[in-house]
Amino acid sequence: MIIRRIAKADGGGGFSCGEPTLDAFFVKHAYRNDQAGIGRAYVILDAPDATEILGFYTLSASSATPELLKPVLGSRLPKYLLPVSYIGMFAVATSRQGKGIGSELMLDALMRSAAAAQAVGSTGVFLHSRDEKSTAFYAKLGFVSLGTEATHRPMFIPMSVVQRMMNDQASRSTSQ
Repeated sequence: MIIRRIAKADGGGGFSCGEPTLDAFFVKHAYRNDQAGIGRAYVILDAPDATEILGFYTLSASSATPELLKPVLGSRLPKYLLPVSYIGMFAVATSRQGKGIGSELMLDALMRSAAAAQAVGSTGVFLHSRDEKSTAFYAKLGFVSLGTEATHRPMFIPMSVVQRMMNDQASRSTSQ
């Protein structure tokens, strides 16, 4: 598997995750938004020369209110917006769902977020879950639900947890 930034040829069609909104975003906006600096888009493929997109995500800088993050970060927060990394879109091809692609993609997104936090600061990673299935997936990976909405539920994982995950991952890699 290889994860890389989106290329112009990647959006030519053929990607389907079963969610028309995400499929349309990938084809129409992912590459263009990446090029405009709106949100970096990353794709996962079987090999460097493969053409079938197995999944993708977008990552950008954003902010969240202290009130929203208070349940996770505690009450001793400043009264101004807090910096976060934001996963705006996240999808895995229908044919590859349930095969670990999503976990691999999310690990990559968290790793990139942790690296960026070293340079610019971030309290954690924020996203909106699309439905109960994705909420359960994100929760399994350590995200905490910040609302009860059935769709577009805000979820968050603190950067301290992400850093711990990255350190654990690095420890496992060096011990093998």
